[in-house]
Amino acid sequence: MRRTHLVTPRALALALPLLAACPQQQQPPPQPPPAEPAPVVVVAEHPLAPIAAPETWVGSVTLIGASLEVIAHLEPDPAKPGAWRGRIDIPMQGVKDFPLQDVDMSPEGLEFTLAPPGASEAQRAVFVVAREPNAATAKGELSQNGQSFPLELRRLAPGESLADLGPKRPQEPKPPYPYSVRDASFTSPVDNITLAGSFTAPATPGKHAAVVLLTGSGAQDRDEAIMGHKPFLVLADHLTRSGVAVLRFDDRGVGGSGGNLSNTSHETQQKDASAALAWLQAQPEVDPTRVGIVGHSEGANLAILTAAADKQVRFIVLLAGMGVSGQEILPMQMAALLRAAGAPEAELAPLVALEKKLIAGIMKKKPRPELEALARDLTRRQLDLSKPPTPVTPEQLDAIVKSSLDAFDTPSFRSLLRHDPRPSLRKLKIPVLALNGTLDLQVPVKENLGEIEKALKAARNKDFTVKPLTGLNHLFQPASTGQIEEYSKIELTFAPEALNEVSSWISAHTAATPSATPPATPPATPPA
Repeated sequence: MRRTHLVTPRALALALPLLAACPQQQQPPPQPPPAEPAPVVVVAEHPLAPIAAPETWVGSVTLIGASLEVIAHLEPDPAKPGAWRGRIDIPMQGVKDFPLQDVDMSPEGLEFTLAPPGASEAQRAVFVVAREPNAATAKGELSQNGQSFPLELRRLAPGESLADLGPKRPQEPKPPYPYSVRDASFTSPVDNITLAGSFTAPATPGKHAAVVLLTGSGAQDRDEAIMGHKPFLVLADHLTRSGVAVLRFDDRGVGGSGGNLSNTSHETQQKDASAALAWLQAQPEVDPTRVGIVGHSEGANLAILTAAADKQVRFIVLLAGMGVSGQEILPMQMAALLRAAGAPEAELAPLVALEKKLIAGIMKKKPRPELEALARDLTRRQLDLSKPPTPVTPEQLDAIVKSSLDAFDTPSFRSLLRHDPRPSLRKLKIPVLALNGTLDLQVPVKENLGEIEKALKAARNKDFTVKPLTGLNHLFQPASTGQIEEYSKIELTFAPEALNEVSSWISAHTAATPSATPPATPPATPPA
């Protein structure tokens, strides 16, 4: 799971939740400045002021217990002489080319504002830094939601490339691809929302096995972009090169998809997944009798739900899937993260009890002041246990509590809390592969893989594989500690051994000729 919420240290580290929700947009390419009209009469020649060149500023915001890399692309605004415009990238949160507002550049400093659509004045992220006249380094603050965080920026030197900065991503594929790629779109049967994605198919002739990829919790794009990585881009590339067609799509409210994921229940998301599967079955490159679902984290929950409800699903792959309920996983996750950070074991039991009390209060819709008191106590204790202890002002603590409780109070998150995968798992007779990394601190391996195995045995499922992968974290990266702060620092996006486990298992379970499986006719319309 990757949702930012109060009950794990990640909520304290990602203090800019609105930035992560910014839709990815492409800014038009800069236009050349308007030409100066030729003078009719020259009385005296005065040199023109030099035309300002575009500048790229890179740096980081120091958050509570972590840092966040930002990249600001600034340039003169051709429509407003003397003014500037800009775009921002926040790789850890999947933000790319998001347009900035109120850009101001001067020899003494610069400032700009990131304002997601519909954001209130308090939710606008305001970046302000000062510098020595025309210096290439600047320091200041980022302000949002009543909180301020230290900000340092530096201007890239001429010829310096962004590619030289930060960790490389060697697994991300680059065109030309040895397979076909095309845009995809389909309609949800629930509310006619259009969902958009990408379809990749092997170049070899004939019909192929195929999968739909389902992302983890929170609004994710089709590549499941997180902390500078694109796990689903890498996974789709690997599977397609292995002979499996792949559909991956943007969650509601992200990229090309309409709607709003936070207002969407698990039941609706399951029907969206069935609609994706129906679209996939109808493609000429796909054998409709050999289609399945690969889900990561909360996407694994949705894969289980869809397989239990939709007989068109012939197999599922669960990547870091939950084996317990959402109400159980959150305290488990908090304890695992704090334990890995060095918190004394004796301190964890009271925190777990407090978190369970908070979750119970949320599910029972207790009065907001009562929930705020519990959340404030829990947050303060977590901060005290961080290494080193993280000081916060009362205003910062109030902002964390408010944003966290607001995140809890959505149909999507309540669905996660209520969801228990075991009843649906006990219905499954189709092949199932369940993988989890032994350093996964968000969905701890022992407690969750064990419950998945027990449920599938109870179903008398005769074809399932449950396998822990040594040394891999929640994103299936080779890790040292499994801590979330490692994700962006690790160059590999998806461990090759995990990719091979998935592709080899799918190949083995889809190698039979179509006649060996009762034929399935793709539905004319997505199943309701």
